[in-house]
Amino acid sequence: MNKSNQERCIQCRLIIQDCICSENSAFWAEHKITLLTSKREERIISNTGRLLRLVLENISPVYIGKKGWEKEVESEIMRTDYTPVILFPTPPVCDGQIIMEETGKPLNIFVLDTSWRNARRWLHKPVLMNLKKIGLKTVPPSEYYLRKQSAENYLCTFQAVTLLMAELRTKGFASVSFQINEKFTLWVKSLARERGLKITTTPS
Repeated sequence: MNKSNQERCIQCRLIIQDCICSENSAFWAEHKITLLTSKREERIISNTGRLLRLVLENISPVYIGKKGWEKEVESEIMRTDYTPVILFPTPPVCDGQIIMEETGKPLNIFVLDTSWRNARRWLHKPVLMNLKKIGLKTVPPSEYYLRKQSAENYLCTFQAVTLLMAELRTKGFASVSFQINEKFTLWVKSLARERGLKITTTPS
């Protein structure tokens, strides 16, 4: 039987024998993730935003294009228990750690879970334009081999968010980061095998 036709886990979307959901314990982070995505993106098996929702608890999706999505974003921005920011790698960017020190609050991090071309377009939607933009201080090589990235310093949603959590020194994250990243590695390898891709761990 072709692997693409085999039964899949409804959560991680891997074929059943490769499912990584057993003993899955999601981590509750002090920072909230507001995942800006679309129904089309969510249906893609290799979408890493959906995987991120399996390993983090303090995360909620907003579907761009769905009726009322702007109101949902506005509600998140207006929350008084977090400082809203948007994650995007292009300069100029603010330092998330400094923002936290200045406001005394954890962050509500808006993350654009889509292709890079769509992300650039979404970034300029009026409801998002006044958000402070933060980025990663250090960008390692991508470990996501399932889609071609448009630039070397562009990472998938999962890797960008987990690296940011580490850089922000998120409480308790250091103790679970290995397990979280291990799930990601297993997930990528499983999908790569399905596609007959050879994973290379060093830059060519």
